[in-house]
Amino acid sequence: MAGRRGGTLRRLAPGERRVTTECWPADVELIRACRSGDDKAWEKLILRYQRLVYSVPVAYRLPPADADEIFQRVSVKLFENLDRLRRTESLAPWLVVTARRECQAFLREARRAAPLENGSAAGSAEDPADVVRDLHRIECAHSLALALERLGHPCRALLHALYMEDPAPPYEEIARRLGRPVGSLGPTRMRCLEKLRKLYFRLGGREP
Repeated sequence: MAGRRGGTLRRLAPGERRVTTECWPADVELIRACRSGDDKAWEKLILRYQRLVYSVPVAYRLPPADADEIFQRVSVKLFENLDRLRRTESLAPWLVVTARRECQAFLREARRAAPLENGSAAGSAEDPADVVRDLHRIECAHSLALALERLGHPCRALLHALYMEDPAPPYEEIARRLGRPVGSLGPTRMRCLEKLRKLYFRLGGREP
């Protein structure tokens, strides 16, 4: 896909986005830079949301090649609508809705192209219950990941060590990394979890 003012952006592979303790720019900053023609900002934006977008066709049980097609369609629509996005904080829900619509359109196209069975090619207009459930789980997980990205130090490093490292390091090791006494980690963890909860809902997260 071409950049907004020329150049080429490489296609990012599924799963390339990884959890990191690095604090990334907020969406509003990336979108502003994309509108100014910054190809690197566009790549960062795609990197941030590619896992979310790919998860939608996976929830629809589409094979990898079709999921890649859906990802490309959604990326094109995002590229075309960057200048019309009014609420950057609603980007994740917009991407999910767009990906769902693309998946539904893709499945309709596939049904029309397939031989008629039982005298009808019509399918249900509603998503199956398992797809709805998976999409809800995906949106919650993505909102949580974004909230964790935006936590400041030491909360991001502390929660990452406690809940995302495998195996979790002992408290003594975490205290050494953070330069804090071991006894302070418990109260700090509680404060950080509360900050994370507030950020999660501020970013559009829903009750699990």
